[in-house]
Amino acid sequence: MPQTLGLLAALTSPLVMFVGLFLVLRTPGLKWRIAWAVLCFIGVGAFWMRASDGLWGFVPAAINILGTGQQAGFYKASLPVGALVSIFICVSVRRARLQAAQRRENTEA
Repeated sequence: MPQTLGLLAALTSPLVMFVGLFLVLRTPGLKWRIAWAVLCFIGVGAFWMRASDGLWGFVPAAINILGTGQQAGFYKASLPVGALVSIFICVSVRRARLQAAQRRENTEA
């Protein structure tokens, strides 16, 4: 069971990074799009697990660009803080644009 959780963490971290990148690319009106896209691939902390026996550890002071890297026999993941911040910004921009469009519609009617 611990190996399954390690594999799930190792697969979830890049998935969140790519979802953040997709939202950054698809959000209209987002300023500094390239900077937000790069920020999607920055993670903080490093979780690692040895697949053979389930031994694990966490390095909280690690800052990772493009994930934590790969090594045979280990599952590695990082907390995708950059992607989470980018997702939050994209949702905020989309919500603000939607509210502005609704206000324009109400004033025109």
